[in-house]
Amino acid sequence: MRSTILALAASIGLLLSTVDAQSPTCTDGYTCFEEESTNILWVMGNSISSSCSDTCEKALSGPSEYLCKENHPTFTDDAAFNHIADGLGFNCKTGRCWGGSSGDGGMMWISNTNDDNRNCYYPTSDFYSCSNTVGNGNCFGERYNLVCPCQKKEDIPPTPSPTCNIEGDSFSCNDPYTCWKDENADIVWAMGGGIFETCKSTCLNALDQYSDFYACKSNQASHTDKESFKPISTGMGFNCKEGRCGFDSGSGEMWIDQTQNCERTCHFPTTESEYYSCDDSVDNSNCFGERYTLACPCNVKPLDQACEWSCPDHSASVALWPEDEDGTSCLERINYWRKRACEENWPECPPAGLPPYVECTSCHQCANTQSEYDAIHGAHQSFKRCGEFVQGSGGGRTCADVIDSFVSERESSGLCQGHCGPIVKHGCSTFHWGRTEEQNSWGGYFYTLNWGNCNTDKCDAHCDSVAGTNDACFSSGIEPAGCGTSGSPVKEPTSMVPSSAPSDLPSIVLSSSPSEASMVPSSAPSLLPASCTGLSKKICKNSPNCIYGKKNLIEKTCKFKVEFLGCPAMDKKACKASPKCKYDKESKICQDACHRDLSKKACNKVKDENKKKVCNINKEKIPNPCKKCQSVVECPS
Repeated sequence: MRSTILALAASIGLLLSTVDAQSPTCTDGYTCFEEESTNILWVMGNSISSSCSDTCEKALSGPSEYLCKENHPTFTDDAAFNHIADGLGFNCKTGRCWGGSSGDGGMMWISNTNDDNRNCYYPTSDFYSCSNTVGNGNCFGERYNLVCPCQKKEDIPPTPSPTCNIEGDSFSCNDPYTCWKDENADIVWAMGGGIFETCKSTCLNALDQYSDFYACKSNQASHTDKESFKPISTGMGFNCKEGRCGFDSGSGEMWIDQTQNCERTCHFPTTESEYYSCDDSVDNSNCFGERYTLACPCNVKPLDQACEWSCPDHSASVALWPEDEDGTSCLERINYWRKRACEENWPECPPAGLPPYVECTSCHQCANTQSEYDAIHGAHQSFKRCGEFVQGSGGGRTCADVIDSFVSERESSGLCQGHCGPIVKHGCSTFHWGRTEEQNSWGGYFYTLNWGNCNTDKCDAHCDSVAGTNDACFSSGIEPAGCGTSGSPVKEPTSMVPSSAPSDLPSIVLSSSPSEASMVPSSAPSLLPASCTGLSKKICKNSPNCIYGKKNLIEKTCKFKVEFLGCPAMDKKACKASPKCKYDKESKICQDACHRDLSKKACNKVKDENKKKVCNINKEKIPNPCKKCQSVVECPS
């Protein structure tokens, strides 16, 4: 009998050890329950600032990695949720506020008491959110925890997008974009770009497979509410819902949350924004971690009408082809080669062709100082001084000589790479250039070409910092005037060689002439590597067009030194009498005076009746959308 018991105990012990080896451990402070029918592990969190993604990652430890299950259907009442609540050790009862609803943020809120009966608030949305947090949501001071669906990473199949009602036919475009054509207005709407994309780049990146050039429609009237935008949203497969944070998007921008849900948060531009913006981006704007993409109007335009630019920073408000195909200025020669590349069917020419460049005139004088410095210290030693992302340099009598030398680099492979690459870059782009003030002994200048952006503020700041010194910014005397200003372009002389110089002098000094070695275009272009994705940290940091981002960013928020929960329950009179609270006239709600978005200065000004500070600046970690190695174009520093 004893041997039978021991054998049974050993079998049970073996069974338990096997289960323990396969099952995750629920970390202290969290409550876990496995729903056997679905293999979902339900976890109740313990922090108002944690999302379900955070909760699944922190609460469960073991041989497998657990993730929040995206697009898991929500429970919307006690009857459906009771078996989960029972497994987590409590009974649900209807909460006192908001009709028992947590809203449309895809969150299941449970009061964070230790009672057997707890207040449960159900979402109105179809799917659980992995990114939203409870934040400061409370009912008369009662705070909440999230209940989250978690699953082993290896058990989660690729999640298909939910099937949504789409009105009309979608319009084919590149991944990961979604497009829809409004036949009545002859506009293609595109969305799905990254947080640093503008509508100008979205239209290009989404639709560059067509033989027509799609550009952002800058005179498209903006939409300011759900009803006016509904034909477009339903055409792209979703309906708009109001965001939790209640803010407007940026000027002339239409923000859509980055989920694939059938209902998506839409933030509309202010009523003062008459037209959509082609040049602004979402950047790091978010609502409790919810990120956004732009919805953009795109239409077909001729190449010499497609690229619009701001005045007076640029040489033209619309980039045009040069009148003189034999012109020797930087702008004339760059656009000569862009047109010729497509006429000769170079592999870099897309189906719709290459539109003309425009010149950033506001940074010309700053670039001149770079040429002066690099002519002495070596090519690219002043890189990034004027806010550029990519740079080329070389010597010649005219800028056309330098551009031609860049293009000559394609002869060996037939591909326009290295210094040649930016000349045939797809889409609308700008550049600025500089040259040394004086000719060298053979009549040439050292030129600097900065590609891809026009950072007027940085250029002005540099010129202001060196004003009155020997390194002061200066005019070359041949640059074009900015658009919308008086003045006209001055033609660059076709020959700058002194009369005593031989007429057959080379336009580019050869490397066999040591005294003029600084005039040879760099053999190591600052354009490489072509892609930053996947590079090691060391290689990334040594690549001038890449930037290495940390895993998390630090967000500074204002909060009470000692937790105070009374403001939401106060009436208007009591709210105004309390130094810890602030009455919002628009929403007619009593809010915490230590609001999370207050600046450090404003946060420190909040004091109680004894003139003591009641708020602190708190540092919170948030996921960095630009973590690891990224392009400086997508993730500027």
